[in-house]
Amino acid sequence: MKKIKILLLTLSAAVLLGACVNIPETPELHISLPVAGTEEVWTDTDYQGQPVLLAVMATYCPWCKRSLPALEAANAEFKDKGVQVIGIFVDENEDDVKDIIDQYDLESTILYQGGQAAQDLMVGGFPHIMLFDKDHDLVRIWSGYSDTLAEEYQKEINKLLD
Repeated sequence: MKKIKILLLTLSAAVLLGACVNIPETPELHISLPVAGTEEVWTDTDYQGQPVLLAVMATYCPWCKRSLPALEAANAEFKDKGVQVIGIFVDENEDDVKDIIDQYDLESTILYQGGQAAQDLMVGGFPHIMLFDKDHDLVRIWSGYSDTLAEEYQKEINKLLD
């Protein structure tokens, strides 16, 4: 009888502790932000049915700048295959973002004023890259810079397109 009581107390404690654990939610793609250098607004719902590679960055972040060639390579390879390659800068000042676009000759779609979007996507640091499938379900997250980002993007996007 004593073993049963101990077992019941242990199970009760486990259930109570489990109820107190905060399991993080999976970020969802719900974005509507201005496109730098245009009068357009990019909204995720306009691209339902298309995979989205999304890089959240800041103009002051040196690692973000180092990751831009990988983002551009993904855009060049996959834009004609229906993949949206998007850079979101948390910066409020469009001119700062346009300077980065000019400096790095970016052709990807670049959004700005993404501070709230970064919070909604649970971004903890820069660069923070997320890959969403055609249903806009999260497939993969990359945090920080790596010399292999371009190859990793290519591999993961090709899996989605197969």
